[in-house]
Amino acid sequence: MNIDENKYIELYSQARLNGYSSIQEHERNFQILDKIASKLSRIEIIIRNRIDRKMCELNKNWLFHLPDDIYLDTSDEAKDHNTLISKQTFNFWVKVVEHYKIHNCAFEEDFLDSFSFKKYYNKNKERLNKYRLNNYQKVHVILLLTRNIRNKAFHNEKFIEIKKIWNS
Repeated sequence: MNIDENKYIELYSQARLNGYSSIQEHERNFQILDKIASKLSRIEIIIRNRIDRKMCELNKNWLFHLPDDIYLDTSDEAKDHNTLISKQTFNFWVKVVEHYKIHNCAFEEDFLDSFSFKKYYNKNKERLNKYRLNNYQKVHVILLLTRNIRNKAFHNEKFIEIKKIWNS
């Protein structure tokens, strides 16, 4: 990067940069974010559309009949269904899945049947107490992990340490 160090500090703040060993490490963090942001966006759109399709099968106007604990963002005053679904947060979709117990629509069954948390970290458990995880439990965990990773990625959190853990 061809930027003066003082200008870089002015742009990003010394406090933020203190969390990194160098400006180069800070830039590597942005490179990691670049790699995952588009993938996370695709995952979010696909999951959102799968949930919406399932909900529309149950009730075409489901968006306008939500329980009180699920907030529908209509801030831009758009009432068009497609616009509304695109405006909702990933957390909204997680809440819809949980409330309506439609875990089976978020991912393909063959994906869930073959999914292993051990693939990502060998100390992960495939059981809850003495029982293998059910697919709905896998969906719940995957959605929560995706939401957390997405929130960190889109808020430019530090991914350097996380990548080190994943690669160990």
